[in-house]
Order: sequence, then C-alpha cells, then structure tokens
Amino acid sequence: MEQKWSMRAYKEGDEEAIFELWEVVRPLMQRSGEQWMRWWNWMYRDNSAGSPIIWFAQSNDKLVGQYAIIPVKMKIGNETVAASQSVDTMTHPDYRRQGVFEVLANKTYEQAAEEGIHVVYGFPNKYSYPGFVKKLGWFDVGTTQTLFKPLNWGNALKIQISNKFLLKLLSIGGGLGQKVFYRARKAPIIEGLTITQVSAFDERINEFWTRVSSQYQIIVVRNKDYLNWRYVAVPGVDYLIFIAEKAGEIYGYLVWRCIPTEHTKVGTIFDVLAQSEEVAQCLISKAMERCEQEKIDLIYSAGIANKAYLKAFKRMGFISVPFVKGGQFIAYSSASTISKEFLKDPQNWFIQIGDSDAI
Repeated sequence: MEQKWSMRAYKEGDEEAIFELWEVVRPLMQRSGEQWMRWWNWMYRDNSAGSPIIWFAQSNDKLVGQYAIIPVKMKIGNETVAASQSVDTMTHPDYRRQGVFEVLANKTYEQAAEEGIHVVYGFPNKYSYPGFVKKLGWFDVGTTQTLFKPLNWGNALKIQISNKFLLKLLSIGGGLGQKVFYRARKAPIIEGLTITQVSAFDERINEFWTRVSSQYQIIVVRNKDYLNWRYVAVPGVDYLIFIAEKAGEIYGYLVWRCIPTEHTKVGTIFDVLAQSEEVAQCLISKAMERCEQEKIDLIYSAGIANKAYLKAFKRMGFISVPFVKGGQFIAYSSASTISKEFLKDPQNWFIQIGDSDAI
C-alpha cells in the first residue's frame, strides 16, 4: 500500500493543527480551543523538566498522526536521570493501520536517545497497549492497585450499579462490612506534627525530597519545581495540598481533588509522600476529614508502591477490590547502563495517579 503521509517534527505554530487533530480523534473532549491551548502550553511548553519531543504524520498539509513524550526527571537507583512519559498518541481514523503509530514512535525514541533520554514510561489504554508491547519493545511493569474508601456507600455504588433494589441491598451490606471489617483506625498522634493546607510548595520541599528519596528505587523527582508545575500551575484545576510539618520541617505532603461524576463525588488522591507510614496515615486522615466535610461519596487512590504506602491506606479503612482492575503500567528502555530486569520489577517503582497525565 502506498504511504499517503510524510513524517516531520513539531515546530512552533503547530498548535492550531494539533487541536484540529484532537477534535477529530477525541470528539468528546470537554475543552474549548482557548482552554485546550492553556492546557497544552502547561503540559508541553511550560514543563519544568524541559522541552517535549513530538513527531507528526502529515498529509496534504494536515496533521494525521502524533506521537509525543514529555520529559521528567527520575531517580533510578542512586542516579537522577532524564526520562520521559509517553502521552497523547493519536492517529486520524482515515490513516489507521498504515504504520503511523510505529514509525512516529521509533523516530521519537531515536531523537530521545540522541538527547540522553533512554527511559520512557506510560499508562496505555486497552487499544494502544498491544501496539506498545508487540511492536515497540515496551515491557510490562505491573497493574496499578486501586484503593477505595466509601463514605456514602449508596452513592459510591452508583458508579457501576443501576438496579435500585440491588443498589440498596449492597449499600446496606457494604456499610456494615465497612464498619465491621474495614473500620478506619485513628491516625497516630505524632507530637508536634501539624497538617495544614497550602497553596504551593516552598523551598523546604527540596530538603524533604533529599531526605526521603533514598527510600525509593525508581520514582519521579518530586522537588519544588516539579510539584508546583504539576499541581499549582495547571490551568483550570484546583488541587488541595496538605503539608505535614514539625518544627518548621516538612515530613510529608498529600495532594487531592474532587472529581464529580454523574451520580457521585469522588475525592481522588493524586500524590502522597511521607517520611514514615505514620505520617502518611495522618495525611490520609486529614484528607478523609476534608472529604467528609464536603460530602464526598468515595475517596480513591491508585498506584504501584511499597508495602508501607499500601499499609497506611488500609489502616485508614481503604479497601482493595479484587475485581476492580487498575490500569496497566509499562516502560521502555534503550539504556545500556540500567538493567531491564531492574526496570521490570514492580517492587522497585513508586507510581501514583499524579505521575500520569491525568488532571
């Protein structure tokens, strides 16, 4: 089959053409052109870690495909390296099954390697996952573990259940089960520790990151620049940030926001990092308290993390539902100095919702 498209890199001024491709590929996008442009500038142009790498398929002066990665700084082992996240893969419906995805991706990785970026991670959907793994050499790391804390069982169950009788029955049973089997413990009392809401991260977060980063093998660098870009500068989205501190020193933080659905108000915890399991419990308890005040129906978190992180959530009454599968998390590496076996081991990773491009 004759190839009806050519390949080129992103250049300044492509934004309008990218938006046109978005409108075709993702017609249910809930953003106006102005909103999208503000989001795009934040995600791609203002990224604290550097410039993106974007390659396009073009046909008759129209963009018909895109492959993009955005840079992140990652701690891998004892080193901080340049890495990236794969985001916003798109192919125009009329140009699918023509190799657009594979060709653009390989060109992107080639440029990334030239720029010293050898590790890429991503959260593929069920449609793109086979292409990443079978055609591009990506490998599975694991499935994110989902954790729930229902505050209003009736409304929480409406996410999946429409039968009113069954809904009422499960609401009663779920509420009793929560009280008997998944009752939250009181957060530990840590002398001198206070938790307050802040509007942004200050310089002290860099010292906190330096202090706790040694606990993790593979983790996105959570310094002041990154955290303020990810949770403060994002346009049109209000995150709530809680800081745990003692004697002026930061001991941990938690970031969450309310995401309303048709029937349910969901409090989504995007990121929590603490120097101990007990501090994490205190932060989670504070988020639960705020959610109850705002009549949130369900608190939700997901990630791949160590046992202490999961234990902190479960001690606060969160449950992991076996039949609710999390998202797939995969990675790619062209690094000669980093073992793929090391990267494939989910126990080495610390990944949360905030590490994705979800906002």
